[in-house]
Amino acid sequence: MAMPRTTQYDLPLLGIVLALLAIGLAMVYSASGIRALDTRDDPSYFLVQQSVWAAIGLVGLLAAARVEHRHYRKVALPLVVLVVALLAAVLVPGIGTTAGGASRWLRLTSFIGLQPAELAKLALILYLAFWLGSRRDRVGTAAVMIPFAAFVALIAGLVVAEPDLGTAIVIIAIGLAVYFAAGARLVAFGALGILALVAAAALAIAQPYRLQRVLTFLDPWSDPRGSGFQTIQSLYGLALGGPFGEGLGAGKEKFGFLPAPYTDSIFAVIGNELGVLGTLTVIFLFLALAFRGTRIALRAPDTEGALLAAGITVWLAFQAWLNMAVVASLVPMTGITLPFISYGGSSLCVGLFAVGILLSVGKAGSARVAEEAARVPRAPRGRGDGRSREPAPRGRGGAARARPGRSAPVLWRSPRARV
Repeated sequence: MAMPRTTQYDLPLLGIVLALLAIGLAMVYSASGIRALDTRDDPSYFLVQQSVWAAIGLVGLLAAARVEHRHYRKVALPLVVLVVALLAAVLVPGIGTTAGGASRWLRLTSFIGLQPAELAKLALILYLAFWLGSRRDRVGTAAVMIPFAAFVALIAGLVVAEPDLGTAIVIIAIGLAVYFAAGARLVAFGALGILALVAAAALAIAQPYRLQRVLTFLDPWSDPRGSGFQTIQSLYGLALGGPFGEGLGAGKEKFGFLPAPYTDSIFAVIGNELGVLGTLTVIFLFLALAFRGTRIALRAPDTEGALLAAGITVWLAFQAWLNMAVVASLVPMTGITLPFISYGGSSLCVGLFAVGILLSVGKAGSARVAEEAARVPRAPRGRGDGRSREPAPRGRGGAARARPGRSAPVLWRSPRARV
């Protein structure tokens, strides 16, 4: 017997996100405790900050889930204009905060900061979902393909200028995924995909430090104490954990070996402290998130909702794969965070707000499915063809009862004599 539903929200999806968030808080505390103790004299400094951002993000998730997804059409264009302005402001000296040779943050206070590139991912999805949704019958034409490519190139180009090639790759992947889901022709989609790959490869070898990352990816042991140090230590972190890990908080790779143990390389810390069991758990949770998101996209009540769900799902799943692939040395090094797990207020809050939009689309899809099921007439109890039951003749002398759809009674015994 099916249990009665008390809500139309996708509770399994919410449970998956909360599980990833809980793992993230535990790992941020474990990976950042030593550095926080050295720099802030408080081992829980980064945990407290991440917890505050998680609380703000959860409030945003609940608020976004209660808003019908069609209402986001009104804020899609203003949000894009704001994001473009913020991405440009980051590049202005004295306004953007520079760290590690990159200007990616707008620092408002010592605690509050904003990374516009994270907000750009959500703005891109919102705008493309409603823009392409209203032009679905003309998606394959040049009148739609050229403005689409120019818009995505504008956002990605501003992010590359920070510089942040990894986030730009995620933005391009999101744009292509939404364009494909909107009904793009395979020839046009393939041409744009090849163009994006060529552009990414050209940018990867244009700068000396990016070229060095590519060469390090091909052979990290050529410079184990220099450019290959982070890659080798990430692999050590995954390998030394074994099946069950060294224990939460007992890992050694975070003690000065991994340059960014609680942000970009946190997956290596998970492998070191929780072992294969921990890494497979994280991978399974992201696979389950991708499945629930795809299910919501397929059951969406309209084109815009389907494109919103598809874009958000591809964003979270692809970025998670890219982060884990970098740690496992499957792709060259990029500065990409692991959604819901890595330390970072902008990434966490924007990601949780996007999940709220995904829940809103899922709720609308569940309501549509329930309405369609209510319109289907149910067959009366008893016989499936609606006829009343007739008493069967008793004894052997009664006439055989006619069966529906047969012109004569079935002879259950052969009339031929047995030999």
